[in-house]
Amino acid sequence: MMITYRKLLLTLAVSFASVMPAMAAQVSYGKWVLTLDEATQMVAMTRDGKSVLHDVTARFKFNSTVYQTAGYGTAQVSEQEFTNAVGSGKQVTILYQNGNLPNVEQKFYLFADRDYLLTDVTLSMPDGGSLGSNYICPIYSEANNLFLPQDVNNRFLTVPYDNDGFVTYGSYPLSRPSSTTSGASGRFARDSISFEVTAIFNGVTQEGMVLGSVTHDMWKSAVRLTGSPLSQGHVSKLECFSGVTHAATRDERNGVLQPHGTVRGTTVSSALMLVGLFDDWRTGLETFGEVNAAITPKHPCALNSIWGWNSWGGMEKNCNYEGALSVSDFIKEKLQDKANFAPDGVIYVGLDAWDNMNWDQRKKFVEYCHANGQEAGCYWTPWSDWVGSESTALEGNNGYTYGDAVLRINGRPIGALDPTSPATKSRVNWFCEKFLQSGFKYLKLDFVTTGSREADSYQGEGIYTGTQAYNYGMNYLRERLGDSVVIDLSISPLFPYEFADARRISCDAWGEMWHTSYMMNSFSFGWWLDRVYNFNDPDHLVMGNRSEAENISRMTTAVLTGYNILGDNLSTRGSSVGTTVSQNKAVKFSTVERINDLIAMHLKFRPAYGHRLFGANSSIDLFYAEADDSYVVVHFNYGAGNKTFNLDLSTLGIDASTIDTGRSLECWSGEAVDMTGGTLNYSSPNDLARVFRLYKKQ
Repeated sequence: MMITYRKLLLTLAVSFASVMPAMAAQVSYGKWVLTLDEATQMVAMTRDGKSVLHDVTARFKFNSTVYQTAGYGTAQVSEQEFTNAVGSGKQVTILYQNGNLPNVEQKFYLFADRDYLLTDVTLSMPDGGSLGSNYICPIYSEANNLFLPQDVNNRFLTVPYDNDGFVTYGSYPLSRPSSTTSGASGRFARDSISFEVTAIFNGVTQEGMVLGSVTHDMWKSAVRLTGSPLSQGHVSKLECFSGVTHAATRDERNGVLQPHGTVRGTTVSSALMLVGLFDDWRTGLETFGEVNAAITPKHPCALNSIWGWNSWGGMEKNCNYEGALSVSDFIKEKLQDKANFAPDGVIYVGLDAWDNMNWDQRKKFVEYCHANGQEAGCYWTPWSDWVGSESTALEGNNGYTYGDAVLRINGRPIGALDPTSPATKSRVNWFCEKFLQSGFKYLKLDFVTTGSREADSYQGEGIYTGTQAYNYGMNYLRERLGDSVVIDLSISPLFPYEFADARRISCDAWGEMWHTSYMMNSFSFGWWLDRVYNFNDPDHLVMGNRSEAENISRMTTAVLTGYNILGDNLSTRGSSVGTTVSQNKAVKFSTVERINDLIAMHLKFRPAYGHRLFGANSSIDLFYAEADDSYVVVHFNYGAGNKTFNLDLSTLGIDASTIDTGRSLECWSGEAVDMTGGTLNYSSPNDLARVFRLYKKQ
């Protein structure tokens, strides 16, 4: 069942309250001090005595006018204890009032031992009447905020709204370099935007701020930032807000941007926002994910790793019944029970473009997979209108047409279905019943971003925004399917997450190095998403006719994610038979036991840094994780030619003296490691990934 932010607020347990006038409004609790300036009515935040943000005001839109709480009217501060899903602590509330304008109540949730606080803003009318707003900003400052070392290594992370159109994450300099030898690379972060969350960090010290929304049931949220003009490395404007639309949220059509839906009620609240200053920005993003999951738990999944095959990577639109049956046989004969492939005993054989089969064939395919000791997967786009004809009957002969289900802007259909419409729900019922009756246990959902589009209106009662509609529809779909079906999101928003077991971390990726480096850009800055999804899906692992180095690199992405869905055409009969070359490669690189052992462990890797970018897609090249008995270090050479490295393991928090060099090895080649001089010394041929397992001394 969907957990909403409103339910979270109802969990607050108030023990006592006190009120103080604005002139005495300084509150300290744990690591944090909040100060409300009497003259400006702006807030300053410090953590452990260090300035985090100052001159902070809240902003909101009411009757088409944007107001801010700085100088708004009267301000009254109160304190009380609270308990919510994240923990217990002190709630500090600032109530701003200004005649007949909305009352503005900003709450700060402080914890005794956390490097972050939470905050939100609630609007209400003084007379208790209803109101509406499509923009609420709990954190806004035009002051020069400097909470990092003053140098050119400060970075601003841009996070995309979804994974469509081969969009990438960005790590951009916060300040313009004063010379071409400054070491700063990439575009200057002027007036940049990041969706739902960002990190502002120093690449050398790793310290950084993380801020973003931790509830996702109502709003599209974002962080806008302007950096500094030269090399000062400060933030000159910061806006963390609910109510964004943008071309990147897919709300622009024919050059016209659709505004965010207006939320209405007797109270209207922003998303709950996290503001944290961390000694390590990577820990901050991981913590951000964990806070999200504490408020809205991720979907439970019993599997530790995912294994199987999907038809799109090699067969694409040529998927056919006889060919799919032969793939099931191929996997059973060549991969199943070999070299620790799928040690949990669950292998998914998935049909992607399945239009060439009827439902009777799909059901027989499922039965065939079961006979081979496998589970079957399928594909669907629940919120997409591919028909484009309003008079066409919806699937299932339920009496509805597509015209009953479509979303509209200015009265015209936009190629998306309203997830809250009774017609769409009837279509969901029909397809889900078909999937369940056929016995599918894995469902890849694609193009689901269409269900989050802002539109003229939604048919569901009390639904005002695209995010609300998306939550409604995904919750309905998940309840219809139950918990036994693994849902993997393909093209989809980053948030919300709780309806799926996995999400493809990037757009489509095949076998060439460009695709691997593109997918790794998303993992470089979105690795922490396994705190809200059970798995980051690296997409179908295709070997094809690419070089052996590229094949190894592509398969290594499964080590980082614990998700191994092969993509080559493995069919040996039917209308689209695969090549022997790609099939042999799929077997060769899927039966390396040392690699499969690591995939099955599903370790939590993180990037070694965030300011050094490599390859055509600006990706991180070095990652590491710790297991009970070893450390695993992974390095990618994104087409940079043959290189040699002497890696100081202490930069990864690893003490070289604790490594058993006699047992440690590079997992693809099986070669012993060279740690002469206390560093990890290795060569990196062009396009190759290296996977080092460094065993701890016993």
